[in-house]
Order: sequence, then C-alpha cells, then structure tokens
Amino acid sequence: MGVTRLIDTRSALATPSLEDALNADTVDDLKWYAGGLPDRAPTRKAELVALLRRTLSDPAEVRRLWEQLKPVQRQVVAEVVHNLGGRWDSAVIRAKYPGSAAPKDNHDYYTPYDQRQKAATPYDLLFHSYPEVGRCVPRELAAVLRSIAPRPEPFRLRGREKPPAIPNPSIYTKRGEKVPEVFVSDVERAALHDLGATLFLVQQGKVSVGTTGLPTLASLRHLRERLLVGDYFADGYDRADEAIRPLALVVLAQAARWAARTGPGGKLELTRAGEALLTESIQPRHAREAWERWLKSDLLDELSRIKPIKGQQSRKTHLTKPAERRPKLAAALRACPVGQWVELDEFFRYLRAEKLAPAVERGDTSGLSIGSYYEYGWLENVSDSTYWDVVVGSYLRALLFEYAATLGIVELAYTRPEATPHEFGDVYGLDEYDYLSLYDGLLGFKLTALGGYVLGLAEGYTPRVAPVEQGRPPLLVLPNLDVVVANVTALTPTDRAMLERVGVAQSEGVYHLSRDRVLDATQHGLTGEQIRQFLAGKAGLAESGLPQTVRSFFDDLERRVGLLREAGRMLVLESDDPLLLTELAHTPSLRGMTQLANVGDRTVLLVPHDQETAARRQLKKLGYLPRKG
Repeated sequence: MGVTRLIDTRSALATPSLEDALNADTVDDLKWYAGGLPDRAPTRKAELVALLRRTLSDPAEVRRLWEQLKPVQRQVVAEVVHNLGGRWDSAVIRAKYPGSAAPKDNHDYYTPYDQRQKAATPYDLLFHSYPEVGRCVPRELAAVLRSIAPRPEPFRLRGREKPPAIPNPSIYTKRGEKVPEVFVSDVERAALHDLGATLFLVQQGKVSVGTTGLPTLASLRHLRERLLVGDYFADGYDRADEAIRPLALVVLAQAARWAARTGPGGKLELTRAGEALLTESIQPRHAREAWERWLKSDLLDELSRIKPIKGQQSRKTHLTKPAERRPKLAAALRACPVGQWVELDEFFRYLRAEKLAPAVERGDTSGLSIGSYYEYGWLENVSDSTYWDVVVGSYLRALLFEYAATLGIVELAYTRPEATPHEFGDVYGLDEYDYLSLYDGLLGFKLTALGGYVLGLAEGYTPRVAPVEQGRPPLLVLPNLDVVVANVTALTPTDRAMLERVGVAQSEGVYHLSRDRVLDATQHGLTGEQIRQFLAGKAGLAESGLPQTVRSFFDDLERRVGLLREAGRMLVLESDDPLLLTELAHTPSLRGMTQLANVGDRTVLLVPHDQETAARRQLKKLGYLPRKG
C-alpha cells in the first residue's frame, strides 16, 4: 500500500532537476521518451539525456507539446505544476478530474508486450519517475509549464435545493425490489433544547458512563425520551452502541467540560460551568462552544464506533489522534453553501481534491482489517480508493451523523444502513455483517443557519421558529397543575426546555408541575416569579389569570423556600467521655467559641465554622488533637 492512504512523507522531498531525473532513467526508458520527439533518437545514454534535456527546457518546444495535449490533460498538468509542487498525487487528480488517465511510462507490465505503447506521447514526456519522490514534473520543466499553463480554478462544492435521492432507482424496480426510503433529519430546531435536556438529566443524577466516557444503555434510553428529536432511526436500543444522538450529546457534554464522571459508580455530575449553564437558557453560542471544545477533545475516537474495522487497539496499528483529524472536517464544512444540499460523494471528492481528508493512520502500512480473519481482511491488500472509502469515508460519516448533525450544524439525507445504495467493493470480511456501520446510508447533508454561525460564517443566529397560529397560545395551564402544549408550532426549543425543568412529562405534550423540579430549578438560579411569568406569558394570560391552584402552588413553594435559612456550618466534636465535652465547653479559653448540644442521644460540642481555627488552636494548648471519626 502506498503512503498516499496514510500520512504522505514524500511531500517533504524536493522534486529533482531535469538532469537528475533523466540520469535516473535507463537507456531503454530514455529511448522510449525520445521516441515521442520528431528528431531521430540517438543510442548512447549521454546523447539521449542531452536531447531530452534540451527539448524539455526549451519554452518553444514545451509549448509545442502543451498544444498537443487534450483539454483534461492540460487541466491535470496545470494542477500538478501550480498546486501540487510538481508532484503527481493520484488521489487529488482522480477527485478533481474524474476519468483522467495517468501518464504512462516504459514499465507497463500489465499490458502484453506487443500491445504496449512504443513511444511516449506529449503528455507522457512531461512526467518522469524519480526514486522516493515518484512520478513528478522536474523543476526546470515545471517552471516553463507554469508560464504557459493557466492556474486551475479552485474546486467549488455544488449545492442543490432538494435533498439527494436514491441514485439509479430503476435498478431496484427491475429486480422487483422496493426503492429504499430516504429520510431527512430535522435537528436544527432541536439542538439547543436537547443540549439543555441532557444537562438537566445529568443534574438529576440519571446519566452514568463507563470508564471510556460512553453512557450506559439505561442512560441512553432515558435521555432519548427527553429529547425533542430522539434519534435518526425509530428502532429501540438492544445495546448502547446502537444509539447515535443521545450518545453524542453525552459525549459533547463531557467534551465541553459541562459534565464530568465522578466516583466509582460512573455517575456524571455537572461541573460549575454546567451548573451555570442551567441557570440560563441554552444559547447558540453554547452550541459553538461545545463544537469547538469537541474538536480538540480526545475523549472518544469515533473510528471505534465502526465495529467491523478490527485492529484499532493493536500494537501494529498507529492511529492519528482524533483532535488532529476533526479540524479538517470543520474546514471542509466551511466551504459548503449554507442552506443548500451537498451530495456526500461530491463532498468526499472535495476533501480529496483539496487535501482536507484526515489521515487516520500513521506510517507506511495499515494495521487495520475487516472481519474475523486478519490475514484475509487486511486492508493493506485493498486498493487506495477502497481503503479510503472503508476507513476514512466511514470515519467521516460517523462525524457528520453523530456530532455535526446532533449539534444542528447540518441536516442529513439518509437511508437505513442495510438499505444503502453505496457499494464498498469486494472487501473480504464485509459479508460477515449486515452493514459496515450505522452511518452507511448517508447520502448528503445541508449546512444549516445554526451551522453557519457555529463555524464562524455568520456573526449571529436567530433560532428558527415556526409561524404562530393567531389566537392559539403555545400552552394551556390547567387547575390540576397540568401544562398542555396547545400549539406545538408556536413552542420554541427553549420553551420546551423550560417545561422539562419544571414539569414531569405525563404523555406527549402534557407536563405536570413538580415541586421537586421547581425547587431544583430555584436552587440553580430560577425564581418562582420567573416561572410564573413564563407560564402566564405562554398561556396568553396575566399572572393573576393563572388558575388559583397554580398560584397557590407557587405561593406555598415560595413561602417554604423563605422559612428556612442556612446560618453557617458547624464543626461537630464528639467523645466517648461526655463529661470531657462538658468540661471543655466551660473552659474559659473555649467558652465563647463552642456550644454544648445534644444530637439524638449523643452529647456533642459545636464549633462555628468561623471559629474553627481558633478552637483547634486552644484545644491543642489543652493537649487535645481532634481526629476524624
């Protein structure tokens, strides 16, 4: 396998001079090149080198060769000398100029001898192979060509108004099969709400993760029920790795440093930043913050989500860090037209053409394989394009599905993975699986307005709100403390997040005001007055128009909140000898800073927090050193 699949180390090597390139060829090679010139070719190597050097350094002769090139050959030559430093890059050339042929040389071993090309064409004459560098245009010749060849147009992604459809549907109908259904996501409207719902569930102590930071199956099922858009497929989860959106949201909360794993039980807890975030509504800037921090995070390598790719933990495999790969996807997404659909194949072509495709492995040899038998499914044995599609392409599909779409940066057009029209080719080991990954059915995506803001293409973002039907407020507040979503089109994701914070979902669109949840929200910055204003405003009422039972509910909560106050913390000292505590309480040096008390049937000595240091100092003078019980 060539290093073009991995990290290309040849780009650091300088292209050779024309003299060096020609001297590296054999006499037979030089004769083959000279056979493409009008002059009769000499037989000695020195004379052949002199003839070719003279011709290929003469601007007039080079222009003559240029004029004989086909249009696509001119485009390829211009690309190589202007944009590729004179080096042939097959991945870039294939992506930017599909169908273009590589120049030939005198080593066409796969063609029968009597059918081989007897002499170089003008196209072949411009390229030479050199040890370690490979096929290239020598330096002096490249300089002449740059003065002749116009600079190539940059690759521009083409957008379309409608989402991609299944290509060649007649293939299915001819076989008597149903054309796979194309699904279109609607996640932009849900992204901010679902981030808030994730943090709220963490606050309730209902999200647990393993040592890898991935959530448990029970946590994923619970979170899915709280999301505005649960997941991309309607199927339930039998295993945790079948979840996409809920899993990504938990990973994002950790990557953004809003939640962290604490204790042996694996419960996630909100950090100070996460706590502060719940005291305000989730804003577009928080989606940008989550994205930018996730780009730099090494919490999870998304390649691990593609289970049939084996060897990821092998000592033979040298994977690049996820934080080195993701910024290339972010850069490529910035080139997409906002609000227009881009086909996935077109996007992948752009990545290869602009060298924005991430390298997944380091070194000259892949350590990855497909299926149960390494020696047969070893990806070293497949073509460069197949390796790219199976490894790099699958990795990028995972990023787009799990993180770009979950954050509302893109909307997706996709099929079920087992129904994908995409073919990965004849790769040994793939027949063991129904599909390579959950993301195989991705057909294309659309960069959203939120995505434009998150990626820095727009200065601001206004959440998309559906038109409100006149005379129908979003909420109906009932005397039994139920809050009904009466006009779903008028309810914003932020409104629904507020309902999640103060009520318990009873059924679709019905929440019951919960004392525990309202107290939790109050503890984290909201006031009862703010909640009442929200409910009244969304119900189209004045606060006095809320049902009496609802007003009494909040009045009682506010009274209870104000009845108790935290007066400070106390150090509690106890002893097996209660007479000692009595003696210490009456000792002159301690009398003003301690208080004898009873807790249940125990006698204790209380020391206010602000007196603790002085009390410890006096106890030490008296010969006592309290230890933790």
